[in-house]
Amino acid sequence: MKRVIRVRKTGIIYIVMTIIMGVIAINGGNNLHYLATAVLLGYMSASGVAGRSNLLGIDVSLSFPDEIYAGAPFLLTVDVTNTRRSAPVFLIDVRIGGANLFFPVIQPGECKSGSIVLSFHSRGYNFVGEMEISSVYPFNLFTRYRQMDIEDGILAFPKKAPPHEEAIFVNIGSADARAVADQTPQDADIAGVRPYIDGDPMKRVHWKSSARTGRLNTKLYDGSPDGSLASGRVIDLDSLAQYGLERALSIASREISYSLRSGETMGIAGGGTFQSATGSKSDKLSMLAWLALYEKKHNP
Repeated sequence: MKRVIRVRKTGIIYIVMTIIMGVIAINGGNNLHYLATAVLLGYMSASGVAGRSNLLGIDVSLSFPDEIYAGAPFLLTVDVTNTRRSAPVFLIDVRIGGANLFFPVIQPGECKSGSIVLSFHSRGYNFVGEMEISSVYPFNLFTRYRQMDIEDGILAFPKKAPPHEEAIFVNIGSADARAVADQTPQDADIAGVRPYIDGDPMKRVHWKSSARTGRLNTKLYDGSPDGSLASGRVIDLDSLAQYGLERALSIASREISYSLRSGETMGIAGGGTFQSATGSKSDKLSMLAWLALYEKKHNP
């Protein structure tokens, strides 16, 4: 059951003291005792109103890094914004995944940031779970809570293999590379055509456009090489997978991360599809995401 408020030890003492004072006032009939009881109850009521307003006056947002690898720690950035126009918020505690951040004071309209170290054990989509925001403001009598479910899955790439784990490559432009890259599924969508290159398989010739233009053209499929890969290497994922799929994905993840960082053109083939990248960050992330979901897509 989600917590909304928890009475602290000081709060228990305060409540017991208020009850005792109320009993004394009722039995004694002394106006001073009634006044003291009223002050204590008013103090408790003010604590509740101020604490609730304090907690509702903030907005929390999370920023995950672009690259998250399974088994590797990463920094999750937490931004806490005071949405009030005229009053600060106090004693804000944010807890995610067993780690917490504490913000003593946040001024009106101010945004403060902190980082939490997290890690995911497996590749693919992972879920952080619940984020808990709490505060003991104003008098440390009660802890008030706001709890939010982080529903979006966070994609973790396959963990990077150690440097001594060797990859299996074929050079782009070789017959082996064409054989690897030509593992296009029967139901793949045609994305376009390009001029025929000597060595292209005849089954990929687009005969209609060839007849219309008077020269041979080759079909391009979604995820197939587009003819821009004139140099570089192709990772043969199927050959690597002979020694274990997870090991193969880890090696491919390392090679993509390292090689594309230097701007090298690279491709990866496996499971009947081909992915290529020119070295841009978006291409690199796209290939790593493809690896992260590889089993679900290609090994049902």
